[in-house]
Amino acid sequence: MDEQRLERALRQGPPFATRYVPSSLQIDEQQVVRGPNVGRLVLIIALTALLLVGMLAGLAAIGAFLNNGPASNGWLALSRNSDIYLVREGEAARRIIGSDSDGLDQVCPAFSPDGRRLAHGEAHQTGDTGSSDAALVISDLDAAGNASESLRIEVGGTFPPPCAVWSADGRRVAFGVPLTSPINPDRSAAGSAVWVATVADGHVDVLSDLLATDLEWSPDGSQLAIASGQTELVRGESLRDGSIRMYDADRGEMRTLVGPSGVSSLTWSPDGNRIAYQRGRSDGGEGDQEIWVVQVDGSGEHQIARGFGSIRGIGPVWSPTGDRIVYQRMLGSGESHEVVLVTPDGEGEVVLTDLRLPEDPDGSGPWRPCGVIWSPDGTELLYAAWSITEGEGEHRALIAVPIDPGSDPAVLEDEAPCLDRDGGGPIQMWGRRPDD
Repeated sequence: MDEQRLERALRQGPPFATRYVPSSLQIDEQQVVRGPNVGRLVLIIALTALLLVGMLAGLAAIGAFLNNGPASNGWLALSRNSDIYLVREGEAARRIIGSDSDGLDQVCPAFSPDGRRLAHGEAHQTGDTGSSDAALVISDLDAAGNASESLRIEVGGTFPPPCAVWSADGRRVAFGVPLTSPINPDRSAAGSAVWVATVADGHVDVLSDLLATDLEWSPDGSQLAIASGQTELVRGESLRDGSIRMYDADRGEMRTLVGPSGVSSLTWSPDGNRIAYQRGRSDGGEGDQEIWVVQVDGSGEHQIARGFGSIRGIGPVWSPTGDRIVYQRMLGSGESHEVVLVTPDGEGEVVLTDLRLPEDPDGSGPWRPCGVIWSPDGTELLYAAWSITEGEGEHRALIAVPIDPGSDPAVLEDEAPCLDRDGGGPIQMWGRRPDD
């Protein structure tokens, strides 16, 4: 990776109005840098104005999801072979963004809370691992699921495609712009950043010197929680000083909620009052991982799980109903993981049984998760899972697993990538149908 090119690109900034916010300070004054591409900005404003006419403002993400009815009514968006597909139960996956010959790596699809737009990251492929001209793209979705680009936020440089998360009111998206891998960095967080973009006008706030390992907006859309290390680098492994910073997007203010303690991932409670987070000093495989819950004012911190390893997964995920948190932990010393449900007070724990499908052939192993998230209504879990069959090797699939033990799981997609943190994470990939 050409670090000088990356640093130069980051210093030049995005082609939109930009506010730079130091990661460790509360901001009283903001510096505004005007980008050079005024014509593009005017076009973007015109396009996004059309979006605003029909936008449902003020909805919390969880509240919007809970009104969707059964989870099977919603689409799943996934990246496969560097293109974006939509799929839902009973329908084959359909490519909506990308082509076989476009030379683009298109990843990390994320639905807006109202289900009518889809964000994804893209970059030109320059080799096995190289990227150039990265951008975040937002598209409108019609009732049939067809996508038409409405906003493009240029990141540039040789950055990887960004993986964005929407604010609950649909006004903003946030994503990391890393100079090194957040999973296995070879340098500190200096120079990396988190970008917070306003969809209406393309304005970008740059939160400097943050190497984000997780991002999530509060249910009311007012605050962005950021898990990021900063300086304590163990080369080839990870940053050991991960903490949680809270960014108030309206005021441009930053505060620290949880100090340096190896935080890697986090999740908001649906009521917006608490955050659960995973931390550990190892890279996850040494059995020192813990899950804690803290009030957003910093009080009431308590531990709900400890002493486990995890080299896959995306960390804890709070259920939409608020009564359970799901996470993954290793089985033995291999890569196999199991799925665990724990109550927010840590008093109750349920380990889900091995997942097997009625159609599995003889000699196949159970399906093991490499990423687990909740369905929008909290009745199902989505497993991005893998299984080994004797003589055939590894298989992968997206599987909807009902929490009710009397219901059968359903395979939604049988050519699915793993959704672990190293692949960008399944951020808001299960959305409501645009025609609902």
